[in-house]
Amino acid sequence: MTKPLLYIQSTFAAALCALMSQAAWAGEAEWTKYSTDGAKFYEQANWGSAERSFKLALKEADSFGDKDLRLASSLTNLGVLYNFRGQSTKAEPLFERAVAIKQKALGGDNPEVVATVGKMCHFYLKSGNYMKGDALSNKILAYADKTMREHAQPSPATKESDLDLATLLDGLGGTYTGAGKLAYGEQFYKRSLQIREKILSPSHIAIASSCENLAKLYMTEGRAAQAEPLYRRALEISRKVLGEGKPETLTRTDGLAQCCIKLGNNHEAESLYHHALEIVEKNYGKNSGYLLTSELSLSAMLAKQGRYAEAAPLLSQAVKVSENLNGPQHASLSPILDSYAEILEKTNHKSEAAKLKARAKAIRG
Repeated sequence: MTKPLLYIQSTFAAALCALMSQAAWAGEAEWTKYSTDGAKFYEQANWGSAERSFKLALKEADSFGDKDLRLASSLTNLGVLYNFRGQSTKAEPLFERAVAIKQKALGGDNPEVVATVGKMCHFYLKSGNYMKGDALSNKILAYADKTMREHAQPSPATKESDLDLATLLDGLGGTYTGAGKLAYGEQFYKRSLQIREKILSPSHIAIASSCENLAKLYMTEGRAAQAEPLYRRALEISRKVLGEGKPETLTRTDGLAQCCIKLGNNHEAESLYHHALEIVEKNYGKNSGYLLTSELSLSAMLAKQGRYAEAAPLLSQAVKVSENLNGPQHASLSPILDSYAEILEKTNHKSEAAKLKARAKAIRG
């Protein structure tokens, strides 16, 4: 007796689904193997094998569909390899396709997608493709503004993703600032600070970092008056949370002092430097690189004021510290010797100044 046609059809369909499932499982297993192998070869700096493995993984992933995140992962892996090896033109279309897949699969406002777009923006900027980088930056800034409006009162559920966004904005601000595109850098830094201020306590160290980033940018632009309150706030938080002797606190002390000098407030700048010298010597001793930085900064300020007799002992000590840290022939010593020689000439110690200049010249070769 023959089986009904419906039964035969349903049995065939079930068998076909099983075969397709097995094929998909096999494809995933191969994709996982090739991806893992590629990562291992990458870590071993075996670039040729890594490329072959990542290409095989991509071939498998292509069969998963154009919205599958494994395909985006494979494209990114191969793109990272090419980019690391200086082949950015090969990497670019792979990264772009990966971004498009994530946008299609997760949506443009998904935090993971925004983070990926941020990485793509970094890639464009570092490759010198500012037109494409700026286009993505505008989208990220618009997303940040939308997020701040919608999360005016951040909930525990959104807190982590909002802070991740602030970190992303900070990174892009740094990349733009490094590229000399300060207008974009300012926009990113400002939004990062605004997000952190909504979520974190006023004395959180991340807020100090945001303030410092923005203050440095303003100093680069010659806007010391706008940098000053930011430096003060960053230093206040750093002193309170980290302590006087921490490197971050010392850096922010120098930043505020430099800002004060630009504003003509030399008295406060000098006070800040003397205080830093005391703290550094107490915490790190007389042969610290931090002590060297403070000595050079204070001596430069005193020299500009014509206070050569006060600057001279600071530079003498700076020479000794530099020699102890890096040796008597290190390239970093020559500019210190030159500065000390200039001060000695101003104080009528010309023969000693000549010796220091000759030594500096010998170091430079």
